[in-house]
Amino acid sequence: MQKQTLQNQLNASCRTVKVFVSPIFYVMAVLATIASVLIILLIGMSVIMRYFTFTPFRFTEELVGLLMTTAFFLSLPMVTIEAKHVRVLILVSSLPEKLKMWATSFACLFGLIFCSWFFYLCIPWIEFAYVRQIKTEVGRLLMYPWMSVLPLSMLLTMVAFIIRGVLDSTESPK
Repeated sequence: MQKQTLQNQLNASCRTVKVFVSPIFYVMAVLATIASVLIILLIGMSVIMRYFTFTPFRFTEELVGLLMTTAFFLSLPMVTIEAKHVRVLILVSSLPEKLKMWATSFACLFGLIFCSWFFYLCIPWIEFAYVRQIKTEVGRLLMYPWMSVLPLSMLLTMVAFIIRGVLDSTESPK
């Protein structure tokens, strides 16, 4: 009985956190969409410039790379909490319900470990870029603001993995 009460409290806590972080994830996903549209516009404008003036924007490749990385990492928390990422379901779908719960828990655990490791590796690079005020080669854009999206995304993705892990492993099968 006490175990069930604890599970219910944990579920309620995770649902509360999910209600709080979901708008943040949504805004990040909208920003990722905007970054993706900017990539298309930037490449399109560069092609037009190359065709008409024979001089494309010189910073297109750098900015597209930064926008692409930013778009990916901004969308990662929303994709994780909604479980809309690429999954190999052939094995999991053939498991009994009890084992599916364990597979989901292990997947979330591995996701947490990866995000923690990635976060740990990001911090020294951002510090290095910030202290030295490193800029891109052609566009002379400061790197650390772009790089700061990565650890922020990893922290929020860890929150998403925790929420999914708790809610998916304790909810009854559908």
